[in-house]
Amino acid sequence: MIDYSDHRPTQAIVDLTAIRHNIQLVESQLKDNQQIYATVKANGYGHGAVPIARAALQAGATGLAVATVDEGIELRSQGFSQVPILILGLTDPRGIAEILHYNLTITVSHLDFFKLAYEQLEETNQLGLLNLSKLTFHLALDTGMGRIGLRSVEEIEAFKAGIKAYPWTNWEGVFTHFSTAGGGPEEYIEEQYNKWVELTEAIPEEVKVRHIANSGMGMWHLNYPTDIVRLGIAMYGIDPKDDLDNPITKELRPALQLVSELIYVKKVEKGSKVSYGATYEASEDEWIGTIPIGYADGWLRHYKGISLNVDGHACPIVGTINMDQLMIRLPREYPIGTNVTLIGTDYKGTNHASTIAKEVGTIGYEILTSIGPRVTRVYLDDSY
Repeated sequence: MIDYSDHRPTQAIVDLTAIRHNIQLVESQLKDNQQIYATVKANGYGHGAVPIARAALQAGATGLAVATVDEGIELRSQGFSQVPILILGLTDPRGIAEILHYNLTITVSHLDFFKLAYEQLEETNQLGLLNLSKLTFHLALDTGMGRIGLRSVEEIEAFKAGIKAYPWTNWEGVFTHFSTAGGGPEEYIEEQYNKWVELTEAIPEEVKVRHIANSGMGMWHLNYPTDIVRLGIAMYGIDPKDDLDNPITKELRPALQLVSELIYVKKVEKGSKVSYGATYEASEDEWIGTIPIGYADGWLRHYKGISLNVDGHACPIVGTINMDQLMIRLPREYPIGTNVTLIGTDYKGTNHASTIAKEVGTIGYEILTSIGPRVTRVYLDDSY
Protein backbone atom coordinates (compact mmCIF):
# COMPACT_ATOMS: atom_id res chain seq x y z
CA MET A 1 0.00 0.00 0.00
CA ILE A 2 1.11 3.55 -0.78
CA ASP A 3 0.05 6.95 0.53
CA TYR A 4 -1.82 5.68 3.57
CA SER A 5 -3.31 8.41 5.76
CA ASP A 6 -3.93 7.98 9.49
CA HIS A 7 -5.84 11.24 9.71
CA ARG A 8 -9.09 10.28 7.99
CA PRO A 9 -10.45 6.80 7.24
CA THR A 10 -12.09 7.78 3.93
CA GLN A 11 -10.00 6.19 1.18
CA ALA A 12 -10.10 5.26 -2.48
CA ILE A 13 -8.41 1.87 -2.68
CA VAL A 14 -7.02 1.35 -6.19
CA ASP A 15 -5.99 -2.10 -7.41
CA LEU A 16 -3.21 -1.67 -9.97
CA THR A 17 -3.39 -5.37 -10.80
CA ALA A 18 -6.93 -4.73 -12.06
CA ILE A 19 -5.66 -1.92 -14.28
CA ARG A 20 -3.11 -4.23 -15.87
CA HIS A 21 -5.70 -6.99 -16.28
CA ASN A 22 -8.10 -4.66 -18.09
CA ILE A 23 -5.43 -3.41 -20.47
CA GLN A 24 -4.32 -6.93 -21.29
CA LEU A 25 -7.94 -7.97 -21.83
CA VAL A 26 -8.37 -5.34 -24.55
CA GLU A 27 -4.85 -5.83 -25.87
CA SER A 28 -5.57 -9.53 -26.47
CA GLN A 29 -8.15 -8.51 -29.08
CA LEU A 30 -5.84 -6.18 -31.01
CA LYS A 31 -3.84 -6.80 -34.14
CA ASP A 32 -0.05 -6.68 -34.02
CA ASN A 33 0.10 -3.17 -35.51
CA GLN A 34 -2.41 -1.67 -33.07
CA GLN A 35 -1.41 0.16 -29.89
CA ILE A 36 -3.05 1.20 -26.65
CA TYR A 37 -2.72 4.72 -25.32
CA ALA A 38 -3.77 4.78 -21.66
CA THR A 39 -6.08 7.73 -21.06
CA VAL A 40 -5.19 9.18 -17.66
CA LYS A 41 -6.85 12.59 -17.88
CA ALA A 42 -8.78 14.00 -14.91
CA ASN A 43 -6.24 12.52 -12.48
CA GLY A 44 -6.59 9.11 -14.06
CA TYR A 45 -10.40 9.25 -13.89
CA GLY A 46 -10.06 9.90 -10.17
CA HIS A 47 -7.71 6.96 -9.57
CA GLY A 48 -4.41 8.91 -9.62
CA ALA A 49 -2.74 9.67 -12.96
CA VAL A 50 0.85 8.79 -12.10
CA PRO A 51 0.36 5.31 -10.55
CA ILE A 52 -2.16 4.41 -13.27
CA ALA A 53 0.21 5.53 -16.01
CA ARG A 54 3.01 3.39 -14.57
CA ALA A 55 0.77 0.33 -14.32
CA ALA A 56 -0.58 0.88 -17.82
CA LEU A 57 2.86 1.05 -19.39
CA GLN A 58 3.90 -2.08 -17.49
CA ALA A 59 0.86 -3.84 -18.96
CA GLY A 60 1.71 -2.98 -22.54
CA ALA A 61 0.34 0.49 -23.26
CA THR A 62 2.72 2.37 -25.55
CA GLY A 63 1.50 5.91 -24.98
CA LEU A 64 -0.49 8.14 -22.63
CA ALA A 65 -3.38 10.48 -23.37
CA VAL A 66 -4.50 13.45 -21.28
CA ALA A 67 -6.81 16.42 -21.74
CA THR A 68 -4.56 19.37 -20.96
CA VAL A 69 -0.98 20.55 -21.22
CA ASP A 70 -0.76 20.79 -17.43
CA GLU A 71 -1.67 17.10 -17.14
CA GLY A 72 1.04 16.27 -19.66
CA ILE A 73 3.62 18.34 -17.79
CA GLU A 74 2.75 16.55 -14.55
CA LEU A 75 3.49 13.19 -16.16
CA ARG A 76 6.77 14.39 -17.67
CA SER A 77 7.76 15.82 -14.28
CA GLN A 78 7.10 12.44 -12.65
CA GLY A 79 9.59 10.64 -14.86
CA PHE A 80 7.62 9.73 -17.98
CA SER A 81 10.31 11.21 -20.17
CA GLN A 82 10.27 8.99 -23.26
CA VAL A 83 6.69 7.78 -23.71
CA PRO A 84 4.46 9.69 -26.16
CA ILE A 85 1.93 11.92 -24.39
CA LEU A 86 -1.01 13.04 -26.51
CA ILE A 87 -3.02 16.08 -25.43
CA LEU A 88 -6.59 15.34 -26.55
CA GLY A 89 -7.98 18.82 -25.94
CA LEU A 90 -7.09 21.97 -27.83
CA THR A 91 -4.25 24.00 -26.36
CA ASP A 92 -3.51 27.69 -25.95
CA PRO A 93 -0.73 28.83 -28.32
CA ARG A 94 0.68 30.97 -25.50
CA GLY A 95 1.88 27.70 -23.94
CA ILE A 96 3.97 26.72 -26.97
CA ALA A 97 7.31 26.98 -25.15
CA GLU A 98 6.27 24.44 -22.51
CA ILE A 99 4.72 22.19 -25.14
CA LEU A 100 8.05 22.08 -26.97
CA HIS A 101 10.13 21.84 -23.81
CA TYR A 102 8.17 18.87 -22.49
CA ASN A 103 7.86 17.24 -25.92
CA LEU A 104 4.08 16.95 -25.81
CA THR A 105 2.02 15.89 -28.82
CA ILE A 106 -0.88 18.27 -29.23
CA THR A 107 -4.26 18.19 -30.93
CA VAL A 108 -4.90 20.85 -33.57
CA SER A 109 -8.13 21.93 -35.25
CA HIS A 110 -7.09 25.09 -37.11
CA LEU A 111 -4.08 26.73 -38.71
CA ASP A 112 -4.30 29.83 -36.54
CA PHE A 113 -2.67 27.89 -33.73
CA PHE A 114 0.66 27.72 -35.57
CA LYS A 115 0.63 31.40 -36.51
CA LEU A 116 -0.13 32.48 -32.95
CA ALA A 117 2.36 30.00 -31.46
CA TYR A 118 5.16 31.32 -33.69
CA GLU A 119 4.31 34.90 -32.75
CA GLN A 120 4.41 33.92 -29.07
CA LEU A 121 7.89 32.42 -29.43
CA GLU A 122 9.02 35.49 -31.35
CA GLU A 123 7.69 37.91 -28.74
CA THR A 124 9.36 35.98 -25.91
CA ASN A 125 12.67 35.49 -27.74
CA GLN A 126 12.30 31.69 -27.71
CA LEU A 127 12.40 30.90 -31.43
CA GLY A 128 15.52 28.87 -30.73
CA LEU A 129 13.30 26.14 -29.32
CA LEU A 130 12.23 25.32 -32.87
CA ASN A 131 15.82 24.33 -33.66
CA LEU A 132 15.80 21.73 -30.88
CA SER A 133 12.67 19.78 -31.78
CA LYS A 134 9.67 19.91 -34.03
CA LEU A 135 6.14 20.44 -32.77
CA THR A 136 4.33 17.12 -33.14
CA PHE A 137 0.57 17.24 -33.59
CA HIS A 138 -2.49 15.20 -34.47
CA LEU A 139 -5.26 16.82 -36.50
CA ALA A 140 -8.76 16.38 -35.09
CA LEU A 141 -11.61 15.62 -37.49
CA ASP A 142 -15.26 16.11 -36.57
CA THR A 143 -17.16 13.18 -38.04
CA GLY A 144 -20.28 13.73 -35.98
CA MET A 145 -19.35 14.43 -32.36
CA GLY A 146 -19.77 18.17 -32.94
CA ARG A 147 -17.00 19.11 -30.52
CA ILE A 148 -13.67 19.92 -32.19
CA GLY A 149 -12.11 19.16 -35.55
CA LEU A 150 -12.27 19.90 -39.27
CA ARG A 151 -15.58 18.93 -40.84
CA SER A 152 -15.07 18.90 -44.60
CA VAL A 153 -12.64 17.91 -47.34
CA GLU A 154 -12.42 21.60 -48.27
CA GLU A 155 -11.24 22.49 -44.77
CA ILE A 156 -8.64 19.72 -44.90
CA GLU A 157 -7.37 20.88 -48.30
CA ALA A 158 -6.96 24.40 -46.93
CA PHE A 159 -5.15 23.01 -43.89
CA LYS A 160 -2.80 20.96 -46.10
CA ALA A 161 -1.91 24.04 -48.10
CA GLY A 162 -1.44 26.24 -45.06
CA ILE A 163 0.66 23.87 -42.96
CA LYS A 164 3.47 24.09 -45.51
CA ALA A 165 4.23 27.53 -44.11
CA TYR A 166 5.27 25.92 -40.82
CA PRO A 167 8.17 23.55 -41.52
CA TRP A 168 8.92 23.33 -37.79
CA THR A 169 5.92 21.06 -37.31
CA ASN A 170 5.57 17.27 -37.48
CA TRP A 171 2.10 16.21 -38.62
CA GLU A 172 2.13 12.75 -37.07
CA GLY A 173 -1.51 11.74 -36.85
CA VAL A 174 -5.20 12.31 -37.42
CA PHE A 175 -8.12 11.18 -35.28
CA THR A 176 -11.80 11.44 -34.53
CA HIS A 177 -14.14 10.53 -31.67
CA PHE A 178 -17.19 8.29 -32.04
CA SER A 179 -20.03 9.71 -29.99
CA THR A 180 -22.23 6.60 -29.65
CA ALA A 181 -19.65 3.85 -29.10
CA GLY A 182 -20.31 4.18 -25.38
CA GLY A 183 -24.07 4.45 -25.71
CA GLY A 184 -26.57 5.68 -28.26
CA PRO A 185 -27.78 4.55 -31.68
CA GLU A 186 -25.43 1.93 -33.12
CA GLU A 187 -26.17 3.00 -36.70
CA TYR A 188 -24.55 6.37 -35.98
CA ILE A 189 -21.20 4.58 -35.66
CA GLU A 190 -21.42 3.53 -39.30
CA GLU A 191 -22.44 7.05 -40.27
CA GLN A 192 -19.44 8.52 -38.49
CA TYR A 193 -17.11 5.92 -39.94
CA ASN A 194 -18.25 6.70 -43.48
CA LYS A 195 -17.54 10.37 -42.81
CA TRP A 196 -14.12 9.41 -41.43
CA VAL A 197 -13.29 7.50 -44.62
CA GLU A 198 -14.40 10.45 -46.75
CA LEU A 199 -12.31 12.95 -44.80
CA THR A 200 -9.18 10.84 -44.41
CA GLU A 201 -8.96 10.29 -48.15
CA ALA A 202 -7.81 13.91 -48.22
CA ILE A 203 -5.14 13.38 -45.55
CA PRO A 204 -1.57 13.10 -46.89
CA GLU A 205 -0.22 9.56 -47.08
CA GLU A 206 2.78 10.46 -44.95
CA VAL A 207 0.48 11.11 -41.97
CA LYS A 208 0.71 7.55 -40.76
CA VAL A 209 -1.08 7.44 -37.41
CA ARG A 210 -4.88 7.28 -37.74
CA HIS A 211 -7.08 6.49 -34.77
CA ILE A 212 -10.79 6.39 -34.00
CA ALA A 213 -11.12 4.06 -31.01
CA ASN A 214 -12.14 5.01 -27.50
CA SER A 215 -13.04 2.33 -24.94
CA GLY A 216 -16.35 1.50 -26.59
CA MET A 217 -14.83 1.13 -30.04
CA GLY A 218 -11.91 -0.84 -28.60
CA MET A 219 -14.19 -3.30 -26.85
CA TRP A 220 -16.99 -3.87 -29.36
CA HIS A 221 -16.09 -2.38 -32.75
CA LEU A 222 -12.54 -3.38 -33.62
CA ASN A 223 -13.79 -4.33 -37.08
CA TYR A 224 -13.26 -0.63 -37.82
CA PRO A 225 -9.53 -0.02 -38.49
CA THR A 226 -7.60 2.05 -35.97
CA ASP A 227 -3.90 2.39 -35.20
CA ILE A 228 -4.47 3.38 -31.57
CA VAL A 229 -7.09 2.50 -28.97
CA ARG A 230 -7.41 5.40 -26.55
CA LEU A 231 -8.36 3.25 -23.58
CA GLY A 232 -10.20 5.20 -20.91
CA ILE A 233 -13.08 4.04 -18.72
CA ALA A 234 -12.64 0.35 -19.60
CA MET A 235 -9.07 0.47 -18.29
CA TYR A 236 -10.55 1.33 -14.90
CA GLY A 237 -12.91 -1.65 -15.10
CA ILE A 238 -16.13 0.17 -15.94
CA ASP A 239 -18.28 -0.53 -18.99
CA PRO A 240 -18.68 2.63 -21.13
CA LYS A 241 -22.42 1.98 -21.28
CA ASP A 242 -22.66 0.99 -17.59
CA ASP A 243 -24.04 -2.32 -18.85
CA LEU A 244 -23.47 -4.91 -16.12
CA ASP A 245 -25.05 -7.72 -18.14
CA ASN A 246 -22.60 -7.58 -21.03
CA PRO A 247 -20.34 -10.69 -20.98
CA ILE A 248 -17.28 -8.61 -21.89
CA THR A 249 -18.06 -6.23 -19.03
CA LYS A 250 -17.96 -9.07 -16.55
CA GLU A 251 -14.38 -9.77 -17.58
CA LEU A 252 -13.36 -6.25 -16.60
CA ARG A 253 -12.18 -5.72 -13.04
CA PRO A 254 -13.23 -2.46 -11.38
CA ALA A 255 -10.05 -0.98 -9.96
CA LEU A 256 -11.45 1.38 -7.33
CA GLN A 257 -13.25 0.94 -4.05
CA LEU A 258 -14.37 3.93 -2.02
CA VAL A 259 -14.46 3.08 1.67
CA SER A 260 -14.70 4.75 5.04
CA GLU A 261 -15.59 3.96 8.66
CA LEU A 262 -18.21 4.82 11.21
CA ILE A 263 -16.80 7.65 13.32
CA TYR A 264 -19.85 8.16 15.54
CA VAL A 265 -22.82 5.94 16.39
CA LYS A 266 -25.85 6.93 18.45
CA LYS A 267 -29.38 5.81 19.15
CA VAL A 268 -32.05 8.42 18.48
CA GLU A 269 -35.64 8.36 19.68
CA LYS A 270 -38.68 8.25 17.45
CA GLY A 271 -39.38 11.74 16.11
CA SER A 272 -35.75 12.91 16.34
CA LYS A 273 -34.56 15.15 13.51
CA VAL A 274 -31.32 14.53 11.61
CA SER A 275 -29.21 16.74 9.31
CA TYR A 276 -29.48 20.25 7.85
CA GLY A 277 -32.99 21.54 7.48
CA ALA A 278 -34.25 18.85 9.85
CA THR A 279 -34.99 16.92 6.65
CA TYR A 280 -35.07 13.48 8.26
CA GLU A 281 -37.30 12.38 11.12
CA ALA A 282 -36.83 9.00 12.77
CA SER A 283 -39.97 6.89 12.36
CA GLU A 284 -38.96 4.79 15.38
CA ASP A 285 -36.03 4.48 17.76
CA GLU A 286 -33.07 4.12 15.37
CA TRP A 287 -29.32 3.68 15.28
CA ILE A 288 -27.63 6.45 13.27
CA GLY A 289 -24.01 6.34 12.12
CA THR A 290 -21.85 9.22 10.94
CA ILE A 291 -19.27 8.81 8.14
CA PRO A 292 -16.52 11.33 7.29
CA ILE A 293 -17.28 11.96 3.62
CA GLY A 294 -19.40 14.62 1.97
CA TYR A 295 -20.03 16.52 -1.19
CA ALA A 296 -16.64 18.26 -0.97
CA ASP A 297 -15.11 14.79 -1.37
CA GLY A 298 -17.23 13.94 -4.40
CA TRP A 299 -20.10 12.18 -2.64
CA LEU A 300 -22.59 14.63 -4.06
CA ARG A 301 -25.87 15.75 -2.54
CA HIS A 302 -27.95 14.00 -5.19
CA TYR A 303 -26.45 10.65 -4.10
CA LYS A 304 -28.71 10.76 -1.04
CA GLY A 305 -30.80 7.86 -2.37
CA ILE A 306 -27.79 5.52 -2.44
CA SER A 307 -27.49 3.01 0.40
CA LEU A 308 -24.04 2.27 1.80
CA ASN A 309 -22.80 -1.18 2.71
CA VAL A 310 -22.13 -1.91 6.38
CA ASP A 311 -21.51 -5.52 7.37
CA GLY A 312 -23.45 -6.73 4.33
CA HIS A 313 -26.42 -4.48 5.07
CA ALA A 314 -27.66 -1.74 2.73
CA CYS A 315 -27.86 1.31 4.99
CA PRO A 316 -29.75 4.33 3.63
CA ILE A 317 -28.41 7.86 3.90
CA VAL A 318 -30.64 9.96 6.14
CA GLY A 319 -31.08 13.68 5.74
CA THR A 320 -28.92 15.73 3.41
CA ILE A 321 -25.32 14.97 2.55
CA ASN A 322 -23.11 17.55 4.28
CA MET A 323 -19.89 19.06 2.97
CA ASP A 324 -17.65 16.75 5.01
CA GLN A 325 -19.93 14.15 6.60
CA LEU A 326 -23.12 12.19 6.12
CA MET A 327 -25.37 10.06 8.28
CA ILE A 328 -26.84 6.61 7.65
CA ARG A 329 -29.48 4.48 9.36
CA LEU A 330 -28.01 1.30 10.81
CA PRO A 331 -29.88 -1.97 11.45
CA ARG A 332 -28.32 -2.19 14.92
CA GLU A 333 -25.51 -0.73 17.00
CA TYR A 334 -22.06 -1.03 15.45
CA PRO A 335 -18.73 -0.06 17.01
CA ILE A 336 -16.88 3.03 15.89
CA GLY A 337 -14.36 2.00 13.24
CA THR A 338 -16.72 -0.41 11.46
CA ASN A 339 -15.99 -0.48 7.73
CA VAL A 340 -18.36 1.23 5.29
CA THR A 341 -18.29 0.66 1.52
CA LEU A 342 -19.53 3.47 -0.72
CA ILE A 343 -18.23 2.16 -4.06
CA GLY A 344 -17.53 -1.55 -4.39
CA THR A 345 -16.28 -3.85 -7.12
CA ASP A 346 -18.93 -6.59 -7.09
CA TYR A 347 -21.07 -6.60 -10.24
CA LYS A 348 -23.95 -8.07 -8.25
CA GLY A 349 -23.66 -5.46 -5.52
CA THR A 350 -25.65 -2.27 -5.24
CA ASN A 351 -22.49 -0.20 -4.74
CA HIS A 352 -20.87 -0.82 -8.13
CA ALA A 353 -20.06 2.54 -9.78
CA SER A 354 -22.31 1.73 -12.74
CA THR A 355 -25.21 0.84 -10.44
CA ILE A 356 -24.80 4.08 -8.51
CA ALA A 357 -24.64 6.01 -11.78
CA LYS A 358 -27.94 4.58 -12.96
CA GLU A 359 -29.58 5.30 -9.62
CA VAL A 360 -28.63 8.98 -9.68
CA GLY A 361 -29.09 9.54 -13.42
CA THR A 362 -25.49 9.94 -14.51
CA ILE A 363 -22.61 7.81 -15.84
CA GLY A 364 -19.84 5.82 -14.19
CA TYR A 365 -17.26 8.32 -15.47
CA GLU A 366 -18.77 11.08 -13.33
CA ILE A 367 -19.00 8.93 -10.21
CA LEU A 368 -15.27 8.17 -10.36
CA THR A 369 -13.91 11.52 -11.54
CA SER A 370 -15.88 13.36 -8.85
CA ILE A 371 -13.85 11.78 -6.04
CA GLY A 372 -11.95 14.72 -4.61
CA PRO A 373 -8.33 15.25 -3.55
CA ARG A 374 -9.12 15.02 0.19
CA VAL A 375 -9.81 11.32 -0.29
CA THR A 376 -6.56 9.42 0.24
CA ARG A 377 -5.64 7.09 -2.60
CA VAL A 378 -4.26 3.75 -1.42
CA TYR A 379 -2.64 1.53 -4.05
CA LEU A 380 -2.64 -2.25 -4.03
CA ASP A 381 -0.18 -4.03 -6.28
CA ASP A 382 0.61 -7.74 -6.18
CA SER A 383 3.58 -7.33 -8.53
CA TYR A 384 5.79 -6.17 -5.66
